[in-house]
Amino acid sequence: MSAELPLPQTTPPLLVVGAGKLGSAVAEAWIKHGGTVREAVSAGETWLPEGLVFEATAPDAAFDNVMRCVEADVPVVTGTTGWLERLEELEAAIAGAKSTAFWSTNFSPGVHALNQIARHAAGIFEKIPGYRAQIHEVHHIHKKDAPSGTAITLQQHAMQGGWSQALPIESKREGEVVGLHALAWDSVHDAVVLQHEAKSRLGFAEGAVWALRWTWQRHLERDFGLYTMTDLFRT
Repeated sequence: MSAELPLPQTTPPLLVVGAGKLGSAVAEAWIKHGGTVREAVSAGETWLPEGLVFEATAPDAAFDNVMRCVEADVPVVTGTTGWLERLEELEAAIAGAKSTAFWSTNFSPGVHALNQIARHAAGIFEKIPGYRAQIHEVHHIHKKDAPSGTAITLQQHAMQGGWSQALPIESKREGEVVGLHALAWDSVHDAVVLQHEAKSRLGFAEGAVWALRWTWQRHLERDFGLYTMTDLFRT
């Protein structure tokens, strides 16, 4: 992916809101690809929306952080999960505004590929009798939300692809697991498993840089709106 991520010369310094593991990894990747970081702020520190913002805080803070950027017409990308029940509220706020926002439960291109494969597979398994489906996800013990936003998004893609039966999510928190997501269809005869396992946070960070670059370009072209990974891969 590295060769595909040159930053536009007009890209402003990045403000990272949330200097945790993801925010720090994104800041490092941004610098690696030729960008500069204006500031990285931790929880409780004051900040002003300016330039381009990457938001990676906590579920109870993310919505307000993104809204601050939207109201200031500052493009923002958020990777925080656990707040998406307010997504419609954000959509309403950004409609007609001169703002560009991008959200994702997971910036890994591999996870996006998994979602698209799952969507297609769900339509096939829906037509075959005798299968039950389940999602299994594992993350490190520090993760604050369960099930993960990635698991919920995977579930949504499968349902949108045509799966109409129950699709429960099993969540585990153990050790320092970066992230594992598996969607399994099981019958008395066989089992089919689609799985993504993150080996490091570097894949998330590289994908986030891609999303930041893409969002800034949309903003420059005044193509304002609320976007996610599906939009990025569509172009």
